[in-house]
Amino acid sequence: MRAFVITGPGRAEVREVPAPEPGPGEVVADVERAGVCGTDAEFFSGRMEYLHTGHAHYPIRIGHEWSGVVAAVGGGVDPAWLGRRVTGDTMLGCGHCGRCACGRQHLCADRYEIGIRNGWPGALAGRLRVPARALQPLPDAVDPVLGALVEPGANALRAVRAAGLAPGERLLVIGPGTELYASGAVDPRPLVAATVGLDAAAAVLAGGRRPEWGAAPKIHIDPGA
Repeated sequence: MRAFVITGPGRAEVREVPAPEPGPGEVVADVERAGVCGTDAEFFSGRMEYLHTGHAHYPIRIGHEWSGVVAAVGGGVDPAWLGRRVTGDTMLGCGHCGRCACGRQHLCADRYEIGIRNGWPGALAGRLRVPARALQPLPDAVDPVLGALVEPGANALRAVRAAGLAPGERLLVIGPGTELYASGAVDPRPLVAATVGLDAAAAVLAGGRRPEWGAAPKIHIDPGA
């Protein structure tokens, strides 16, 4: 399958790589959309902190904001997942430590982060391997664009809740405004300026934008384009 691979600061290429196979407790999803975010740009520039702490290294396959369709399931996974449209958690805890046991897998010292930490391949590829426990099913009303916006929307929702904001309160929105998406107040599709293929990902990460894309902040990748 084709996958976007960052090979060093400012260097990337689309490669043919082996398609993933699901292990026990895992699924493989056909990726429909993947979002590009600031973390991905930091990997491309070489500024990402994990590159300097040893939690990530080149070559790296990025992409943690995604949506897709389950194409294969591994041992112990309910076959009802097959054909379901899904997105998934980025943080994959070990599942055994005290933090994971109390639902804080995002703080697990041994966690993987899809497309980010400890070498778990990301979603800028035709297919993505994911633990079934990390899956989130998408209803029919949530299309691939919205599905790939769930992860940034969830981060925004967590920030709003941490700030103690209640419905009806005023807030200052800085950035793409996924706080409003999380609240259901707006349709977030206009946040996506363009959807491009894997071959254009390097130019996007380098900050390239076409004039016709306008000012919307998000760029999506369609690995099948």
